[in-house]
Amino acid sequence: MLRTLRSKGNSLTLAFISGFADALFFIHIGGLFVGLVTGNVILLGLGLIGHEKGGLHGLQIMTFPLFMLGAGLAAILVAWLKPLERATFWTIIIAACAFAIAASLAITQTGPDAACALFAVVAMGMLTAIERLDSRLGPPFSLMTGNIAGLAVAGARRLIGYKEKPEEWGQSLTSIILVVGFVVGCGAGAFAQKTVGVAGMLLPAILLFLIGISYSPQSEQRRSS
Repeated sequence: MLRTLRSKGNSLTLAFISGFADALFFIHIGGLFVGLVTGNVILLGLGLIGHEKGGLHGLQIMTFPLFMLGAGLAAILVAWLKPLERATFWTIIIAACAFAIAASLAITQTGPDAACALFAVVAMGMLTAIERLDSRLGPPFSLMTGNIAGLAVAGARRLIGYKEKPEEWGQSLTSIILVVGFVVGCGAGAFAQKTVGVAGMLLPAILLFLIGISYSPQSEQRRSS
């Protein structure tokens, strides 16, 4: 169990960050996901039919190109920077800076809440893409629907007496870790919004900087020496 937690540490942290950012901005803006594009599609659809839950049309629409911009930036860094861990390092650092900028705008009151949210959208696009481009970061942290479905399958199998293979149990444990990380992140993000507002985005910025340190060129040289 502890070995799995250590090996999935990056994914657990990223799942926490994803839940934290989504919950904080969803509450603060009043209905906007910075990392769950599917959620914005649903809210946008509700707005198109005039539903009371479907506001923020312009801001929701802007999340799509900006999320894609973030993902594209990660892909460009991977194409330009070699080896892969260097591209991963700079992707994580730039995303951390975007979170820090969002928090700084809120602390100094020099930018609207929408600008803070859109910086976070770009950062989440970068993080979502780099975890798919660099498998060493672990399994995708943003596929909560798939993770929960996997847990439901595993639970149903156990009810009927199916004995999971070691690799299947490993997948179930990974899903549990990611779901727990996301849910805890949502709770922490909601608490941060109620207490310090968007300034709370300093926490995911710091966590990303810590992950980035493990991918710095100096760290890689120490591991290989």
